[in-house]
Amino acid sequence: MPTITSHTDDGYIYKTNSSWSTVRDATSGTYTGGIAGSSLSIQASVATTRGGGTSYKLYRSFFKFDTSGITSTVGSATLKIKGNSLTTADVIALKCPHDFGFANADFDNITGWTTGSSNGSGGGDNESNVTKYSDEITTWSTSTNNITLISAALADMVSQDTFVVAVIEFDHDLKDITPTGSNVAGVMFADSSTASDRPVLDYTLAPPADNSIFFGTNF
Repeated sequence: MPTITSHTDDGYIYKTNSSWSTVRDATSGTYTGGIAGSSLSIQASVATTRGGGTSYKLYRSFFKFDTSGITSTVGSATLKIKGNSLTTADVIALKCPHDFGFANADFDNITGWTTGSSNGSGGGDNESNVTKYSDEITTWSTSTNNITLISAALADMVSQDTFVVAVIEFDHDLKDITPTGSNVAGVMFADSSTASDRPVLDYTLAPPADNSIFFGTNF
């Protein structure tokens, strides 16, 4: 089974603010890359600040794979991400524009993502706008998390030389529901010194079509 390791500029982009709508509708955050891993990599959380205020936190993780060598139909693929410390978030993999370098302004650079209508009650729900690369993952762990990629991802692995994936929190970030606690999934990234901890894309090619023609014989 061929394997592609995530590019070393993978990482997360985060935004914090006292207002959920401000965080959720943000078009820019703070990019953190070149790291081995983080327990905060994917999250939608709320916490009380030292002064008694409220702080909302959104972290989205981004991964990039060189798929230029894939020229045949992909039959199946799995995005494998090692967890790190915290495991309370449900997550989902989403399509991103296929050729960008990660930066602060890529916080909302998710294909189909719209901003401007978040209200914490589903007003800015983006589930029907984005292109899903997976189903919801409800069992994040500190071991390797195997995210089965669905048909849109399989097609893009062939058509795109650079395959970019955002993995975000599902229940609150994607759906625009104000969090009431901590929903966090930690991630190990490609800069980990341990090769087995790095995110990888495993795939198999579909078998070639059988174009054989059989001729019957009349007796």
